[in-house]
Amino acid sequence: MMPRLDRRIAILKGKRNGAFDRDQYYLEGAQRARLARKARALLRGMRPVALVTPRWSEPQQFLDDVAVDLLLGEPVVRSRMLSLRSLRGRTTHQAWTWLVQAVSNFTQQSLPGPAWQVVDRHGFDKVMENLLSRTHEGERTCLMIHGLEHLNTTARDDLLAVLAAHAAEGVARSGLNFVLAGAVNAQLLTAPRITSLVLPDFSVGEAVESLVEYLGVDDLQRLRDVVELVGGVPEVLHMLGTDSASRINDIVHNRHIFWNALGLVGSDILRTFREVTADDALSLRLDRIAQGPQAVEADADDALIRAGLCRQTRDGRQTMLRAPVFADLADLV
Repeated sequence: MMPRLDRRIAILKGKRNGAFDRDQYYLEGAQRARLARKARALLRGMRPVALVTPRWSEPQQFLDDVAVDLLLGEPVVRSRMLSLRSLRGRTTHQAWTWLVQAVSNFTQQSLPGPAWQVVDRHGFDKVMENLLSRTHEGERTCLMIHGLEHLNTTARDDLLAVLAAHAAEGVARSGLNFVLAGAVNAQLLTAPRITSLVLPDFSVGEAVESLVEYLGVDDLQRLRDVVELVGGVPEVLHMLGTDSASRINDIVHNRHIFWNALGLVGSDILRTFREVTADDALSLRLDRIAQGPQAVEADADDALIRAGLCRQTRDGRQTMLRAPVFADLADLV
């Protein structure tokens, strides 16, 4: 089987060489693809991006695709992915040390000593500022940092402050741009000269396409039935298309088979539901939303959206379940 990167390159080159793309109407209506185009345009223009990534939205795959596009198009932007998952539970000093070492490696700049010795409560921003401001000899680069939710509060705030200062100084002068992504409140990622975006789930067409990649095109109506049930949550679709492909015919009619088929992702969703509904006010609000979209109630809905169970409609006026099948969760507890 062709490696994913090679397949992606072949698809992109084919589209660029074609005089007419019969699927252009689909591309214009695809939520996630549209956001990818916007992110690429911003990053090519050396404008930093803050990306809110709801739980189970597969942000690394999204950023991987954006990075490939940036490498193929003009002007060329070379990107590196930096996951913060390994920093979950680490102390502030451990997080500072890890971040400084990672950025030092990316910028190919040496530190004045071991990373753990050159950072302290007052030194992290100075060392990072020095690393980020070094010239890359005209080459455009982009550091794609994701998993911000895994950082403790102090380290997260310090990283945000450093990157906001770098954006204010002008990333074009250093040649180093960045994406900062995480499952956090959008307000945390708001800063001057940084464009804030929210990573959406797949639209219906994109969701069907993602299942086709795993299951083929033999029965598109069956795949549409699945998407109508599960929505466009990327990790859910990935699980159904890989580990659960042999049971795809059964999950529409049997919810127990569906939730068992999701494996660890299903367990994580159920655990999140239990944590959220331990709060009586949130439990009541979720019950109402499960009956149909509701007018936005900021505080309660923000908590449900951060938990990954709900999302706002595209006009921002209503809150709805992120996937219709999430209405089953109360029966599983």
